[in-house]
Amino acid sequence: MPPYNARGRENGAKRHRAVLIGVERYTGTRNDLPAVATNLRLIREALTAVRTGVLDPEDLVVIPDVVIPDGPVAEGPVTEGEGSPEPGARGSGGRRVGPLQVRAALNAARDEVTGLLIVYFAGHGIVRPDGSDLNLMFTDSRVTRDRRHPFVDTLSWRDDVMPDLRNARADWVVVILDCCFAGNALGAFSPAAGQNFAVLTAAEPGVEIPPGDPRTGTEFTAALHRLLTTSESEPVTFTRLVAGIRDEMAALKAIDGHPWIPDELRHGDDVVLALATDAEPRPPAPPVTPPPKASGPRLPQGLSKGPADRLPERRPRGWTRRPVLPAFARRLLPAPGRLRSRVSVLVLAGVLVLAGAGLWHVLRSTDDVACASPLQLRVLTDPDLRPTVQKAADAYPKRDSDGCRTVGIDVYDAKAADAVAAFRSSSLWQEPEACPVSGDCPQPQRDVGAQPDIWIPAAGTAWQRATAGGPGDGGTGTAGAGTADTAADAGKSVVDLERLGSVAYTPMVLGVPDTMSLAQSLQTDDPLGAIISGLEAAQPGAVEILRPDPEATEGALLATDALYAASGTQPASTLERGMAQAMRPMPSTARELMCALADGTHNTLEDQAAVLVPEQTLAQFNLSAGRPGRPTCATEALAHRVAHYPSDVPMLDLPFVRVTWDGAERDAEAREAAVRDFHDWLATDPDAQRCFTDDGFRGVGKGGPVRPGDDSVLGSEDNTSAVREQVPATGAGTDVSASLSDTLKDYREALGPGKVLYLLDNSTSMAAEQLWDGPGRAKDLVARSMSSLGAGDAYGVWLMAVPKGEAATDAVLFGPHTRATAQRSVAGAEAVAHDARVAKSLQEALGTLRSGRDEEEQPRLLVVVTDGEDFEDVGEAQRTALVAEARGEPLVRIVTVSLRNGACAQGRFGDRLASASGGRCLDPADDIAAELAAEVAKTGTGDAE
Repeated sequence: MPPYNARGRENGAKRHRAVLIGVERYTGTRNDLPAVATNLRLIREALTAVRTGVLDPEDLVVIPDVVIPDGPVAEGPVTEGEGSPEPGARGSGGRRVGPLQVRAALNAARDEVTGLLIVYFAGHGIVRPDGSDLNLMFTDSRVTRDRRHPFVDTLSWRDDVMPDLRNARADWVVVILDCCFAGNALGAFSPAAGQNFAVLTAAEPGVEIPPGDPRTGTEFTAALHRLLTTSESEPVTFTRLVAGIRDEMAALKAIDGHPWIPDELRHGDDVVLALATDAEPRPPAPPVTPPPKASGPRLPQGLSKGPADRLPERRPRGWTRRPVLPAFARRLLPAPGRLRSRVSVLVLAGVLVLAGAGLWHVLRSTDDVACASPLQLRVLTDPDLRPTVQKAADAYPKRDSDGCRTVGIDVYDAKAADAVAAFRSSSLWQEPEACPVSGDCPQPQRDVGAQPDIWIPAAGTAWQRATAGGPGDGGTGTAGAGTADTAADAGKSVVDLERLGSVAYTPMVLGVPDTMSLAQSLQTDDPLGAIISGLEAAQPGAVEILRPDPEATEGALLATDALYAASGTQPASTLERGMAQAMRPMPSTARELMCALADGTHNTLEDQAAVLVPEQTLAQFNLSAGRPGRPTCATEALAHRVAHYPSDVPMLDLPFVRVTWDGAERDAEAREAAVRDFHDWLATDPDAQRCFTDDGFRGVGKGGPVRPGDDSVLGSEDNTSAVREQVPATGAGTDVSASLSDTLKDYREALGPGKVLYLLDNSTSMAAEQLWDGPGRAKDLVARSMSSLGAGDAYGVWLMAVPKGEAATDAVLFGPHTRATAQRSVAGAEAVAHDARVAKSLQEALGTLRSGRDEEEQPRLLVVVTDGEDFEDVGEAQRTALVAEARGEPLVRIVTVSLRNGACAQGRFGDRLASASGGRCLDPADDIAAELAAEVAKTGTGDAE
């Protein structure tokens, strides 16, 4: 079948369109992308070229709707709003682009186009930590710490763009993405049955790309332009374009030395995107007559009344733009035909000289200063440190004489254990190994994020574990490394970790409510075990010891190491079960732990819990209402706490580690200079140090932390009696990497073999909505989450779609399994034409998990995966009974997973089951794959193995 040709006679009467989106200007911490303006010009030229273009100029919708650089200057008022320039804005870079504006253009194209629809995007892209959910970023887009909704003012490819385009009326849809992580869109490519749809991405999944040159555009779009405008013998189809663009990019490298390989997926035959250069020229388009001016409000910039308004008409060859004077100069000019005397001419000449001088000054301040793309540094840090490190990065004042930013800094965090494991297997960052559908393999790009230039862990102990076997070794050595770390060493070393020095300090403390009795002599110089013994002796049976998840933060791991050492012969499982009974799941960070206590829903726990947290976190939560620096989640329900300083828990010394990668020679010298300058600024500049001390950290002095000043959070009235001005440095110079790795292993094994039962909705509605097979769909989610189950765990998978009155069937029999066998059984499960019997399956599953002679404290988990349709059909009487049963003993945590939005709203059935059992409710607003795996990990022992 010949490829689809929008220029073919049979398609001449159809409506074709290209929606071209370019985001050059960004607020907040994202760098501007000056090359995007050139990209828009190039892609316009390629699609509308006289001989080769498949579209006419009036077929284009360009966002922002800017003037073609070599076209006429539009006059008239500009309305404010999306797409409008700000004062002093330069070209398209000054125009805001927002998701509502883009969504409106895509929806209009979806409904109106009947022929060829092309969508092009150039700008920033961002993904979740596991690489899922590519989000296209716009001018005011930002990233938050909300794990359910981390991206604000973005468009999700998976949840917004793809669902809209899969319902397009067009004969053919072609999407071209020129952004970082563009290849991650392919994991959510889901065209409708029979739809002709193709996606071309600038690079493969997980790959970031350079920002390009403002003069020539990005390398990818510049290559597209060449290929689409220079084919001499035959048309450029999508398949030919893919082959050509890969050849064009083969010699180039993406960020961090990654091979630069554009990627694609296609559903349908083929489509022509450019004609051959020797094709017959198209007849010229008829001139566009400007419509008469009408009264009434103007449409917002970027939303045109009709195709003729979208772009100026094509000008004849050789046409040049006439200079356009500012309004004040035009008013001084006499009317045409009135230059009658020499005096008039001389007066006019003087006016033009003055006007020209003023105009030069105006244009010099806006057009001549075009900021080049700054050097971008990526900073990986500990989750406990992220807010403060982000604040410091935002304050970094590295700009040139024109006020342009010369260094941009992206800050992100990852679990401390994941970061260490990633550095120890650093080659997997650059060349990930083939990973099964289960996701059961180390993938630093998924687990941590992009390759960093800088690492700021909470303590030097993380650096010790990452370089065990010798500083800078990258983890290939094993001397001093414990079993939990070496088990993850699946790759080789391609990284050097150079420790430059500390940027701040904060000791780990045991925060004791000031209502409890404890000898003041135990505030410093005593090990953690002695402090806890004294506390429990003074309040028998009324003390709970809590700390955050030791896999997530280095501070919590150091505290756990001391806790286990202080417990003597008492097994770690006893300590962990006690904590799990008090609070489950355990929060990931110190701030999240304090917020959980502050919400007042844990009965008397907020007054009974002694918490192991960084001093700076405790000091912030001690602040009175209205004081600067007090966390927004803090409430009066949380008791004021006094810091006690265990002598056997090392100080958090926030080392600044320069990260260099083998093969990353691009801008190596400039990058090294920028990294060292940022370190020097953080460690020595008063403004930089204030970012840390304002958040309760101790500043950097000669040889260690300095005494907090009166303007520090530690020096506030609320903390006068709670913290000590001077504390001894603990754990300095000691290598505890082996002990910490063993502690991590003990923690993962602490709750023993678990019992996990999956209830999987395999009704036909799951298949009909494309929620059954494929990455991120039901079977894949279940199989991937099994990576945390070990040989000693008992688990099974039940299929709930059965004839009425029958019990769920087994996809995986409940009991111990080899993980690979269970995952293959899940992959082979099929959807059937029955409704899911949710209520009956829930009741029987709870009975199965509670049966037997297991230990009372053995962890039990019930996972329910459904599209929500049959789940919501459970009657209210049955819901009430099942929620009551979920509260029964022994405890079975219930995690409900709905693959449709809204199922976890407060009061819905899934939310009620999760709340009653201490579980979770997950829907597409969450990162389901990562969060479900984390929930299973709290029950299974696979991570410990």
